[in-house]
Amino acid sequence: MKDKKYEVRRRYDATATHYDKRYFDIQMKKYNEIFSEIDVDNSEIILDVGGGTGLLLDFMENQTSNIFCCDISFKMLKEGKNKHKANHFICADSDHLPFKENRFNKIICVSVIQNVPDPQITLQEIYSSLRCEGIIILTALTKLFSDTKIKEMMHKARFSILKLWQLTIEDISVIAKKNEG
Repeated sequence: MKDKKYEVRRRYDATATHYDKRYFDIQMKKYNEIFSEIDVDNSEIILDVGGGTGLLLDFMENQTSNIFCCDISFKMLKEGKNKHKANHFICADSDHLPFKENRFNKIICVSVIQNVPDPQITLQEIYSSLRCEGIIILTALTKLFSDTKIKEMMHKARFSILKLWQLTIEDISVIAKKNEG
């Protein structure tokens, strides 16, 4: 497990300075599709798991100041902090989120789950960090995750799926709600 995390951190640290140039357009397309399905209130507290260089902040364009970006790659976060000085960037492992329980209204997890050793552990951490009735928006590469696998993972983590669909670009997406209790 630690070896995979180390390799992911190393890979993203190595690409941090040119990550946005390479992935900006594709991530913006994903965000456009995802956020056409949900509303964001500017008072909501949002966590972007795997938020790296702050591309979600680029997309949101100051719609809310309550976005926290966490990522395992310090160099990715450094790039994000250089662009978005007033926002919160936290170096953290998605399997051990450093937030109190029931903190966030929404948690965004775009193209991250395929990079973790055990997605179920990450989903449990996200579940704990979400407020009651909170929303998770998750995408995963379709070449690694089927509709059935995503449904199984979300159910096991005690989420209620609100919508599951294929994005036009490489990912399957799910919007789910934290169940009470």
